[in-house]
Amino acid sequence: MPIKKPERDQFVDLTWNDLEEWAGTRIVYRGKNYQRQGRVSDLAVTENNGLVAWVDGTKRYAVKVSMEESGLPDSFCTCPYMFDCKHGVAVVIDYLKRIEENRAIPNASRDDTRLAMLEDFDLDDDLIDEEVLLSEDMREKIDRFVKGKTKAQLIEFINEIAELYPEVAQDIADRRQLTSGHIRTQVARLRREIHEIGDEPGWQNYWQGEGYTPDYSGIKKKLETLLEAGYADEVLTLGQELVSTGIRQISESHDEGETEMEVAACMPVIVKALDQSSLDPVEKLSWALNAELEDQFEVCEAFAEYLQRRHPTSAWSALADRLLARLKDMKPFNAEHGFSSRFERDRLGDWAIHALDRAGRKDESLMLCKSETPKTGNYERLVGRLISDRQYAEAERWIKEGIRTINNKWPGIAVGLRNQLREIRHQQKNWPAIAALQVEDFIRYPSRQAFIECEKAAHQAQVWAEVREYLLLYLEKGELPWKQKNWPLPDSGLEAPETGSKDQYPMVSELIELAILEKKPDQVLLWYDNLQENKYSWYGVNHDEIAAAIEAHAPDRAVAIWKHKAERLIDQVKPKAYLEAGQYLRKAAMVMVKEDKLKEWKRYLKTLRERHARKIRLLEVLESLEDKPIIGKKR
Repeated sequence: MPIKKPERDQFVDLTWNDLEEWAGTRIVYRGKNYQRQGRVSDLAVTENNGLVAWVDGTKRYAVKVSMEESGLPDSFCTCPYMFDCKHGVAVVIDYLKRIEENRAIPNASRDDTRLAMLEDFDLDDDLIDEEVLLSEDMREKIDRFVKGKTKAQLIEFINEIAELYPEVAQDIADRRQLTSGHIRTQVARLRREIHEIGDEPGWQNYWQGEGYTPDYSGIKKKLETLLEAGYADEVLTLGQELVSTGIRQISESHDEGETEMEVAACMPVIVKALDQSSLDPVEKLSWALNAELEDQFEVCEAFAEYLQRRHPTSAWSALADRLLARLKDMKPFNAEHGFSSRFERDRLGDWAIHALDRAGRKDESLMLCKSETPKTGNYERLVGRLISDRQYAEAERWIKEGIRTINNKWPGIAVGLRNQLREIRHQQKNWPAIAALQVEDFIRYPSRQAFIECEKAAHQAQVWAEVREYLLLYLEKGELPWKQKNWPLPDSGLEAPETGSKDQYPMVSELIELAILEKKPDQVLLWYDNLQENKYSWYGVNHDEIAAAIEAHAPDRAVAIWKHKAERLIDQVKPKAYLEAGQYLRKAAMVMVKEDKLKEWKRYLKTLRERHARKIRLLEVLESLEDKPIIGKKR
């Protein structure tokens, strides 16, 4: 059995390929930028030969990295992504650079603050909170310290802390006002703070590692303190402003949801305040519903959950009456704002139906579904209701009317209705009818998944061999399956398409896709060559998949496809394109090594380097393809 290397030595053996296998190409790229920018500080080695460091991002994050038995790193970070992030990659690269330059790296102490932060970081919080809580051990130490002090000493100590940390002084002042009952100033200040934080939109430039995310953690803490002191109505008033300000800020932000997460983290506090407020039950429901209707970004999901709870039947009934009145007063749609008006009315109608159901007014709920359907075109809602009530014949009637009415205007809804008819046929176990519906879907939009669904249904109907041949015939010559002499399936019950989404035959890209699916490399190459010879459209053709499909059958062709793809990306002269090109070149390299053409591959890489000698970022990517340890290579 080979001797396992110490974990610390395993970092030294890492290659760029290892890092990309661990974290992904884009994350490694961002981690390299972070390390170059000097964002890693106070790097140290832990007792188990792992790494710990601070990394400066949107905030300062504690990061710990260890080595897995697989030989790849594993990182944990106090950033929102937590695992295997760019901060962890930056730490590994910084460590390797220090080793290469023979710089000393200290050992982390057992009571290193960062290790304690990472140990206590809350993994179970659905809305990841970046505030790091005190460990139990630290709390015990603080308790022992405090209990050993006199009152005068404690007062002096608190004053010192307050002088060092202004937010502590402010918190003490706020608590004093709460206990004295004078909260007007505190509420006014908190309202001003909500608007100040909400003024600047969030933004992120992930390639540069720069950005701004508004920090609502202080707002959340202050609202919790206010609520704990018994001021639920005041928290609710502030909550209304927080909802409006937060939604506006999110609409103006340019990030991947960081601002949304910050605002959403405050919503559970507002829900608690709503529960404890002096509002009567129907007003509570109305408050939650208005917040939910105002929300366009799923920030107020906590209020949607509140509306799913048990509430008095009388409150639901009163809310239903209010919503019915609002629906009655809504203006008719106009052509210019048709979609937004329809969407707004649909949301209101959904909640009115929900309220009627909770109030026990089921008959009125179904009547509302029927009366709203012609106004909004939401046939799916009504059909779904009828299916759940097992009124299949009525549901099928509405499906056919819906498709006839809205197929041209809203084809997406028509697709949903066909799916609902398929659901009815499933309930009836009518496999031939299901297969007929699947075939029509395939003709409308030929795709790999549609072919798979046809196969499943036709197998159940025991006619797949025949159906498959007719589907391929359609792709080659455009001949509709149900017009063929020996077509084995019945009429679907719906109007069949006269033709598909394309009018060019053969549909070469779809035929290639299905040949890949059925693992027939000779057919893949046949149609691929047909595509090139006849200059058909390349739209929808996945060259990477084609190369992978023919790799064993025609390795030279596969390598040529990957090289061509990579070279076109390199010509874009963009770092992002270089990274993608590297992925294709890596695949080509693996095939050439298998084919014992390593020397040829190295000559090709040398040619690329010489041709693009001034593209520094590309040279880094090409260097990573050689799979040598990072240390000793110029980065």
